[in-house]
Amino acid sequence: METKVMKKFFGLADFVEEQEFLQKQHKAGWKLKTFKALKKYTFEKCEPVEYIYQLDFNEEGKYEEAYIQMFEDCGWEYIMKYQKWYYFRKAKCDVGENDNSIFSDAESKIDMCKKVYKTQGIAIFPLLAVISCWNVLIIPNIDNISIWLIIGGSLCIILIVFFFGMGIANFSKLNKMIKEIQNPLDTNEKK
Repeated sequence: METKVMKKFFGLADFVEEQEFLQKQHKAGWKLKTFKALKKYTFEKCEPVEYIYQLDFNEEGKYEEAYIQMFEDCGWEYIMKYQKWYYFRKAKCDVGENDNSIFSDAESKIDMCKKVYKTQGIAIFPLLAVISCWNVLIIPNIDNISIWLIIGGSLCIILIVFFFGMGIANFSKLNKMIKEIQNPLDTNEKK
C-alpha cells in the first residue's frame, strides 16, 4: 500500500487544529497510519472519504483496554496512542454534532482541556527552576565565568524563555477553549 510521511508541528493545546489537519488528509485520500516523535505523520493511501478525527487526552492509562473498547462500542475506530493522546476516527455522520464528537457533553470536553492544562503546568515548573537557578547562582558570579559558559547559558535561557512563552500561549488557548465550551452563546454572538 502506498504511504507518505509528513512533518507537522502542533503544540499541546493545538489538538483541534491537529484533528482538522488529519480530517483534511483523509478527505484528500490519506488516512493516518502512525505518528512518531519529531512530528512525523505516516499516512496510507485510501478512498477520499470524509472522516472525523478526534483526540482524547487520557493520563490514567490503567484500564486502557476498557477505555478503548468504550469508544469502539460508540463506533470510533482506535488508531493509535502517542504519549497520553489517543487517536480515534469514524466516518462523518449527517445525524448531529454529538455523533461526530468523541465527547457526549460539554463537561467532558472541559475535563479534557483541564487535564491538558495541568500537564502543561507540570512541564513549565522545571523551566522556572532553571531560570531561577541561573538568576540566583550564575549571574551574581559572572566575573568568574568564561565567555563560552556565558554564551551557552544565554542560549539556554533564550530556549527556556521560548518554551515558557509557548507554555503561556497554550494556557491562554486552553482557557479560551474552556470559556467557549462553557458559554457557547457568547462565541456565536461574536461571529
